[in-house]
Parts: sequence; structure tokens; C-alpha cells
Amino acid sequence: MKTGGCPRLSLWPLTGTWFRALNLRHWKTRLNTEHSRTTRSRFSNASASTPLHRILYLGENHQVAIYEVGALLGNPNAPLSSPKGSWILMSLQITLHHVADLCDPGQQKLIATNDQELTGQWANSTAAAPTQRLGEALHAVPMLEGFIFPSSKVGSRNLAIFPDRLDARSSILFANDLDSRVERLR
Repeated sequence: MKTGGCPRLSLWPLTGTWFRALNLRHWKTRLNTEHSRTTRSRFSNASASTPLHRILYLGENHQVAIYEVGALLGNPNAPLSSPKGSWILMSLQITLHHVADLCDPGQQKLIATNDQELTGQWANSTAAAPTQRLGEALHAVPMLEGFIFPSSKVGSRNLAIFPDRLDARSSILFANDLDSRVERLR
């Protein structure tokens, strides 16, 4: 992977519905991403002692979102439910203006990567994983609000958004059916 190619990535607008799987215990902070500043993840090597940028992960559909958080396990054709917690699926309406698509082979070529590297299992790595270094490099790209990447769990896509990099015209909205209000992530 060559993160030096990140500034050459093409950026496109993205509008549509993406999904967040949320453990029920986090309902009161459903649109908060502050925890991601100190939580290690696929595209962030953050920790309590080394906080980094905020990042919001979304799935392209319900199944991807629920698999990515580990609420469903195993083969998508015969899934097993994880007994760890109760989960809510949130439909978020996304309007972004500058998104890179890392599922596109032409874009992958610019940063010398592929689906295998983007979906690799780096959880046991003590050093920063290649995808975590990529997350840092992407966050540094001017105007980039987020990026699409392949799911490591099922054959679909995910979206990672940098909330602190949102264009003034961009939005992440949640229509809360419980109180008929539209909530905005900022």
C-alpha cells in the first residue's frame, strides 16, 4: 500500500441511505462519534493515550452493518446470532460531496492496494496496520469527507465518514421514528 497516492484519488458526491448498527446501550448517544477518537478500528490506530480523528462507519445495507459489528456471525446464507447485546439498525440519509471509492480498481491502483489488503485481519497487530496508516493518510486529503471500502465480512461495501471534515453543504440525517424528529450528526 502506498498512502502517498491518496491525494490523487478521485472524489465524487454520494447521496443515499446507509446503515448503522448500534448496540441498544448506546441509544442515548446514537449520533455521537466522539468515542471513535480513542477507539482502535480498521482505519484508525487511536487509543486513549493517542486520540485521533473521529470516524463513523456505515454499511451499504442492513446485513453488512449487522455483520460488521459482530451481531451476526458465520456464513451470510446461514448466519448465527451473537448473544452479546441487543442491536438497533439506523437508516441514515447521507449527502456528501467529496468521497473516494476504494472499491474501484482504478482508485486502488493509485494507492497500490487491493480488496484483500483492505479487508485483511489486522486486529492482532501491535504496530499500526496498513489500513490504519491509510485512514490517517485519507484524513489528511484536502476536502475528503469519507471513503467507500469493501466489507471484510460479506461481499458488499462500507462507508467511513470523517465528521470533522464535512463540507458545509453535506449532511448525515437520522429520521427518528420514536419522536418524529430529524436528527443531524455534526
